Amino acid sequence: MTHFKLKKNQIIILFLFVSQIAVSQNKVLFVIDKTTNFPIENAVVFSSDSNQGTFTNSEGKASINVKSGTVKISKLGFDDSVVEVEKAIKLDTLFLTPQAVQLDELVIKSFNLNKALQYVLDNFKDLYVHTPFEKECNFKETVVVDDQLKRLILTKVNWWDKTYERKKNNTLKLRLGAIDYNKNIPLNIFTDVPRINENKSVYLTPNSLINTLYFNSYLFSFLRSSKNMTGSVEESPLDQIIVSFESEWENTEEVLSRLKGRIVFDKKTKAVLEFINTIEYKNNLKVKTVKENGKESVSETKTASWRLLFYKTEDNLFALKAFDSTIEMTITYDNKIHPCEYKNSIYVLKEMTVNKVNDDGLMDLSKPIYQNLPSQTIANVNSILLNKAENDFINSNK
Repeated sequence: MTHFKLKKNQIIILFLFVSQIAVSQNKVLFVIDKTTNFPIENAVVFSSDSNQGTFTNSEGKASINVKSGTVKISKLGFDDSVVEVEKAIKLDTLFLTPQAVQLDELVIKSFNLNKALQYVLDNFKDLYVHTPFEKECNFKETVVVDDQLKRLILTKVNWWDKTYERKKNNTLKLRLGAIDYNKNIPLNIFTDVPRINENKSVYLTPNSLINTLYFNSYLFSFLRSSKNMTGSVEESPLDQIIVSFESEWENTEEVLSRLKGRIVFDKKTKAVLEFINTIEYKNNLKVKTVKENGKESVSETKTASWRLLFYKTEDNLFALKAFDSTIEMTITYDNKIHPCEYKNSIYVLKEMTVNKVNDDGLMDLSKPIYQNLPSQTIANVNSILLNKAENDFINSNK
């Protein structure tokens, strides 16, 4: 038998290492509205020790790795909650209190929405992060047909750029990391045409999201299309101005469309904290003929929505925290109407100042996410949790 002897200093180092592992644990929390007792979705749960965060799912549930320090829970419209890790470990549920709101008559009389957004665009570099960064993110994609999940992808993505400002000379670099979930089954719409049905439908490419990920680019496009739009100031917390907006219907080649949404401004800096925009459509139809049987397929886009959420950094600038893109449509085939929803989300879990990264393992932005297989794990961050319906889908034998 071989015996190993450890020196005193080795024993101390080993003890410290084991102790660190012992106090580090994964904590599951539920975040609830204190007034309504409803779960709060997309609340940010942040660990001060690791400088990493995560988000609550539709059930208000989140899982985060904690060691020491504090856990901060925040959500626009609610007061922040900061809890010592020792206390958070003992709790299963944390409650957030809605912020007090008021209607500012002076703001109502003077507020001009397009002018406010143009100010943000003109002063973009003074309001938003403009230094090189790397964001460790979760990318999530879901497809729902006839109220049933057909696709669920959840993966790590690292996003690097010289600045959070879209320019002609693209410097964006995306690198795919570990895939948490990747399940995709046929939509079962074209059940009598295996060529189409087995393809499991079209995937979104990263290229199609980039112009909306960068707020200056998205805001520029929005202002060009926001003619004849009215904005209404809502009851808002003392440090915010919340504005809802709606445009008139416009007719473009027999397709009707209008904009509807909600914008949250920071009252002090005039920066946008949250931007929600939905395009509603009428008669936005695409008709195709299936060559195998001559039957018509009609797709009708009902709405296209985007949400961008920002947070304030230690430098008092704002950075993107979360992004959602959702398309709701119907596909009519063989006398059956199939409601469909395509959704893509990006959740920023950790952000660092990084001046330069190499080109190893970069994603091809013209290819769907699932075709960009990871070469290695590039992030060690807290993934968002699936809700019950998503877990059931992943665990089913379909």
